Amino acid sequence: MASGPAPRAARKILLLTNNLPPVRGGSGVVYDNLARQAGGRILVLAPRRNYQDGLALIGWREHDRLAAYRVIRLDLLRTVLAGQGTGSRRLLLWLDDAAIRLRLLACLLRCLLVERVGAVCVGELVASAWVLGVLRLLPWVTRAVYVHGEEITTRDEYDRMLARRRRALLAAHHIIVVSRFTAGAVEALLGAAARPRIRLIENGVDGVRFRPLPRPQALAARLGLAGNFVFVSVCRLLEKKGIDQAIRAFARVAATFPDSRYLIVGDGPYRATLEALAAEAGLAAATMFVGAVAEDELTEHYALGDVFVMPNRRLANGDTEGFGLVFLEANACGLPVIAGRDGGSVDAVRDGVNGLLVDGQSVAEIAAAMLALRGDAALRARLRAGGLAAAAAADWRGKTEQFLALFAPA
Repeated sequence: MASGPAPRAARKILLLTNNLPPVRGGSGVVYDNLARQAGGRILVLAPRRNYQDGLALIGWREHDRLAAYRVIRLDLLRTVLAGQGTGSRRLLLWLDDAAIRLRLLACLLRCLLVERVGAVCVGELVASAWVLGVLRLLPWVTRAVYVHGEEITTRDEYDRMLARRRRALLAAHHIIVVSRFTAGAVEALLGAAARPRIRLIENGVDGVRFRPLPRPQALAARLGLAGNFVFVSVCRLLEKKGIDQAIRAFARVAATFPDSRYLIVGDGPYRATLEALAAEAGLAAATMFVGAVAEDELTEHYALGDVFVMPNRRLANGDTEGFGLVFLEANACGLPVIAGRDGGSVDAVRDGVNGLLVDGQSVAEIAAAMLALRGDAALRARLRAGGLAAAAAADWRGKTEQFLALFAPA
């Protein structure tokens, strides 16, 4: 075992995250793409089990075998949320958490001493904030944290006054934020003195994977979309995504253009509510819920659409969209987009350039944008061109260069 830190120029970056494929979600896409483009500079430490239910992650072995980067897996990086209770159960959870932390610390030390790691980037602020505090004892280790937005803006019982999050952020050399909105939220929490630590790296898009394709006719026929104008949403079905408002707005579009259809790709806890809403609005035949699809099938589902819509909004507890990777994915596939003005989506979508921005609380505004794009082919073409340009400028290779530059030798 090495007796001390590796020479600075040879050091690698350890990215610690619970959200790595096969786990779905925007942050997982970010970390996967950064590691893929980093030429071996990034090691990823991730779990084998899902912390939400404790079940094994289906497909993690296949993912790691095919990944263009090295993944180190532990059983868990944090305690399982399901089944948490009170009394004696809390004691068992505390003991379990202590054991998980000890195993994680042992793995971190091995990576620092054996794997030539000289920097650690924490991917989940709330769950792994304690790691940054411990790493302060090793001054030669560069500490970073990736902040997407909702972990700062959302209030919860675990950290009602955000004190834990504040301490963790102040323990980092670099606070990486994905949007100007997120940067503002961090500065509001820490004060202007923390501004030099904030590093803006907006999310990117894989232009090789997401690209314009002809409409897949066999898939369109199977879904009953042949010959129709299609609005499409691709997202996890959560209230903040605004799909409920989009369904209400689509009712007005369908009344004017009966050949319009609404394709909703993705799954989540809000799905049953959305399905009931579509049925109540008389849109069951015109709204297709296809659930989650395999990653390698996403591009052809984008290709089914003519317009992408996700009018995200801020919820009462502060939860909102930190950036909106799907907007760039849709742009890269040649779709104009409709986005909400809340959160960081305004960094992904420039109104009138690569999409239209709306008030996600206003059905009338969302419907007006959908009707405008449905009825104006020239507008669609202009926003399509702007979207392709925006996606080309957001290639992950450039984003990864920005990330790696933070850890370059002084």
